[in-house]
Amino acid sequence: MAPLDKKIKKFLKNSIRIAPKISDKGELAELRTGLVSQYPQTRKDAIKQTIKQMTLGKDVSTLFPDVLKNIATNDIEQKKLVYLYVMNYAETHPELCILVVNTFVTDAQDPNPLIRCMAIRTMSMIRVDKILEYIETPLRKTLQDDNPYVRKTAVICVAKLFQVNKILCIELGVLEDLSYSLSDENPMVIANAIASLNEIYSLDETAVKLPELISRHVDKFLNALNECTEWARITILTALSEYQAKDTMDANNIITRVKAHLQHVNPAVVLATIKVIIKNMNYMDAGQQTELIQKKISSALVSLMSTPPELQYVALKNIRIILEKYPEILTKELRIFYIKFNDPLYVKLEKVEILIRLVDPSNLKQCTLLLNELKEYSMEFEPEFVSRCILGLSQLGIKYSNEKFIQKVLDILIELVESGQNSINDGCCIAMCNLLRHCPTNASMSKSICSLLNSWSSPVTLLQQDSAKCNYIWLMGEYPQYFSTLGDKINEFVENFTGESTLTQTSLLITVVKLHNTLEGSVLQNVLELATHETSEVDVRDMAMIYWRCLSIDDSSALVSQLCNLHAPVIDSTIDKFTPEVLEKLLGQLGTISSIYFTPMDDSMRKKLQHQNIIKGKHLDELQDLAKNELENKTNDDILLDFDSESVNTAANQTQNNNLLGDLDDLFDFGTSSSTTNGNSSTGSAAEGISQLSLGNNNSDKTSGTADSNTQDLLNLF
Repeated sequence: MAPLDKKIKKFLKNSIRIAPKISDKGELAELRTGLVSQYPQTRKDAIKQTIKQMTLGKDVSTLFPDVLKNIATNDIEQKKLVYLYVMNYAETHPELCILVVNTFVTDAQDPNPLIRCMAIRTMSMIRVDKILEYIETPLRKTLQDDNPYVRKTAVICVAKLFQVNKILCIELGVLEDLSYSLSDENPMVIANAIASLNEIYSLDETAVKLPELISRHVDKFLNALNECTEWARITILTALSEYQAKDTMDANNIITRVKAHLQHVNPAVVLATIKVIIKNMNYMDAGQQTELIQKKISSALVSLMSTPPELQYVALKNIRIILEKYPEILTKELRIFYIKFNDPLYVKLEKVEILIRLVDPSNLKQCTLLLNELKEYSMEFEPEFVSRCILGLSQLGIKYSNEKFIQKVLDILIELVESGQNSINDGCCIAMCNLLRHCPTNASMSKSICSLLNSWSSPVTLLQQDSAKCNYIWLMGEYPQYFSTLGDKINEFVENFTGESTLTQTSLLITVVKLHNTLEGSVLQNVLELATHETSEVDVRDMAMIYWRCLSIDDSSALVSQLCNLHAPVIDSTIDKFTPEVLEKLLGQLGTISSIYFTPMDDSMRKKLQHQNIIKGKHLDELQDLAKNELENKTNDDILLDFDSESVNTAANQTQNNNLLGDLDDLFDFGTSSSTTNGNSSTGSAAEGISQLSLGNNNSDKTSGTADSNTQDLLNLF
């Protein structure tokens, strides 16, 4: 019974908790007393309290020596807590970290694999050069460890070491060991090795030859795909999506072996699988086999619509990209994307986008069903959703491109406008103008639209969106004969010119120039003055100056009539589409953040991320050294804060400005910048041009001064 008594006594001793004595010195003194207690459980409780204070943001770095004394223990939980503390405060006490080196090296050879993992993981994350010098032997041993859990942790530690100290990682030669890990027997080790190599490749593409490594281990990846966790599958599938198939047989082999994952419960695995299949479908000829693959993709995409709303949103974004490449892949699944009453707003908006793109323009029945659906959606209470549905009505009418069907759409829009809801006026105005741009020769349609919009007493106050006002002004310029109070409405917009946005100002300027012969008074002159003096938009000012110059030419009747007879081109579609280059990049980045924002990750964004990774975790002194080295690598001309060369730069800028003024003189024929006489003669001709256009002789002096100041504004602008 003696051994049993000893075990009982030892158990009681380890389980005893002695509350630290209350001290007047404060909380840190109490924690220090608990950390050096003779009772193990008391020390463990003190470590927990220390970690708690550290988590709350309090500075407990003064306890570093006392916490460090508790690192030599067989209690895994306590060792984990001490390692966490050491990682957090190692940079503030680098000299004390040397005392932990022997413990790290010893723990890396511990029989317990959990302790070996903790040791190598902590060593790779500590940003102290003296600690990293001793990491070679433990890291190499753990990379070749018998336990796969240790190996999969070690391969991730290589990427962490590379981020902390790139040069040391290359000198130790652990990158070669990491590359050999791709041939490991354990699928988790392979997946972690791929993730680690991806991280290193994103930081420095010259460090590892990732594309070559992937092409060499494709069969190994495909074998490991069925035996690892779902997140490891995503990593492997992402690597397979970067692989360029050698021929049709190779592409078909990859598709055959990965298509089983289209039925996976994790949507991320499904999207990663679709990305691999679409990448390899480019190598296959269109035929029955391709149709079968598309049907499987269609079934997988439909299954994603039974997920929670957040995942549905991601799926809808990716479906929108896929439909650009294969528009007929979900044609028979239109009802799946109908709006449900409990869908959140962001899902509703994306479903409308998909429905418009998904409908078959050659199927009248399908288009009619969707038309009725959009009509019902337009009577909802959410303004943003209603506006999107109204725009969808016009997009559907233009897509079907039949005047009878478009007339049905127009009748629905007129009914919505007559319902008296002011919140839908903007969307209805834009939608009706889009229909007119698609059918500009339909006189009955244009007459009914203009008569309806002409009944609005004050469109400036009724319309809120910039694009809606722009379309309304365009409509007045295109069909002035249908507006009985044309002058009053244009004067109302002119009075509010400075408060309008860029599109409205531009449209108003074009319309006034177009209708200057029919407008009474000095409307044209007022708009030109406002556009050149009262606005800060460069495009509006430039356009006003060009118009002014054209109108001031002596023989300007032909030019002005040509400007006034210009019409907007006929639009065939108002649905946004990606360019072929952007579409191919987005298809290769399905399931990533790029597919959500429709912004592919390019080289410039990767370099920006690399720069962020470089400066991450650096101290102020290190950042100052980086900035100093960057400035030293630049020439003196690129340094903006080089005050010694101020006079030289000033002279160079003066010469450059003179050259710009000379180029502008040649372009606009205003004469040299120093010649006042030529400038006055130009402004005089501008005044004569305005007076010849029946703007009134009383305003000629004012026009001359305006043109003179506008000329100076244009020169200052450049």
